[in-house]
Amino acid sequence: MNLTDILPSTQTWIIWALQAALAVGVVSLLAGLLVAVLGKVPIIGPVLASMVRIIGGNYEKWLAERLPKLAEQAVLAVEERYRKSDLPPEVRAAEKMREAIELVEQMAPGVNRTIAKAAIESALTRMRSSYMEQKAGRLN
Repeated sequence: MNLTDILPSTQTWIIWALQAALAVGVVSLLAGLLVAVLGKVPIIGPVLASMVRIIGGNYEKWLAERLPKLAEQAVLAVEERYRKSDLPPEVRAAEKMREAIELVEQMAPGVNRTIAKAAIESALTRMRSSYMEQKAGRLN
């Protein structure tokens, strides 16, 4: 066993750094500074500054629209992995939730853990209600 077996991948480190920066607000601060600096560049500065604002706003909008779908994908992937698990139900549930949250955090960098957990829980609720509707429809 060597040190590389213990350390996470480079991609994971980048995601962690981005999440930490978002949590602290460093990214927002840097984006604001970048917009201020770009705004002072003659002729093309205001255009570049507005592009930075648009891209930042689109990323937040993308997260708001895409996060529920990503949460459902994570739930389905984890459910499939644990389908034939021999773990006790309470341990299996905790492990599935932990893995689903990690999947959402990997698929949507910048989402903090509480938002990812809430997205997973709401995806589970939607999926269960959808299943119950299908089951009731088959009974009628």
